[in-house]
Amino acid sequence: MNLALLIPAVLTYVRAQGGYATKTKLLKLLYLLDIEVFRKGQATLTGFNWIFYKYGPWTSAYEETLEQLEESGLIERRAGNKPDLDTVFVDAVEPIQLSDVFPAVLEEMRARRIIEFWADRPTGELLDYVYFHTAPMREARRGEALDFSTVLTEEAAPEYKRTRSSIGNDERKRKQKEFRKLIEEGRKNQPEPLFVDPRYDADFWRAVETLDRTPTDAPR
Repeated sequence: MNLALLIPAVLTYVRAQGGYATKTKLLKLLYLLDIEVFRKGQATLTGFNWIFYKYGPWTSAYEETLEQLEESGLIERRAGNKPDLDTVFVDAVEPIQLSDVFPAVLEEMRARRIIEFWADRPTGELLDYVYFHTAPMREARRGEALDFSTVLTEEAAPEYKRTRSSIGNDERKRKQKEFRKLIEEGRKNQPEPLFVDPRYDADFWRAVETLDRTPTDAPR
């Protein structure tokens, strides 16, 4: 897949649905699209090598990809309106339609359903979903590659919607508590990664949560 078309098209459709995309939100949307495409063709859409890093799916190629698209004039990145919040918004410079990216109508409709569902929802809700409710993350170990073959054992819903986690209530609460603790502590108790560290920290994640509670501050 040509990311120079895919990423601006996703951003265009997010805006068309009345939503906005931070770097984090865009990354997780690409991950969900990869899951759906892998379910149908056993290959991801983006070609990213996804790993479990701190708060969920991440790829070391993401920042470099955004830099290349920005240098090519295809996307623009800008900070939020509040200088004390380290939040970066991403937009397409020129609109690109999903139909230009997905030649098959069924593929386009699947992508539309996913983006429509999450376009105007809080980033925190999206983070919770990809962390607790997607198959590659359920058995993942921090720092290791995600196994997309796990999605093949799940039956896709006829309409995209949040699925119930297969883990028990006590286990879910334990994982949520661990997740919140990691967000609060940031790097303090994290081992030194063996790969290039992304430019996110605990302040970034707290800023995302704050921003999602005040969406009127998002740039138009």
